[in-house]
Amino acid sequence: MIEPHLKPSYERAMHDSWKNDDEAHDLLALIVAEFNSDPMSVQCFDLRIVERAKVCVAKRVAHKKKGVIF
Repeated sequence: MIEPHLKPSYERAMHDSWKNDDEAHDLLALIVAEFNSDPMSVQCFDLRIVERAKVCVAKRVAHKKKGVIF
């Protein structure tokens, strides 16, 4: 039986997409925890979290354009 193989670049893109998805869920967990601890909070999120979220969203857009969202 022949095993299917993916191009290394496609495997890397898949891995990067999954890794970015994990990052997105980590960020969502932080956001949820903040609102659960203080639902009336009007404070902004730490700028490091905001930057991580921006990078995460940009990566998702790039992966989606390449067609490697799973």
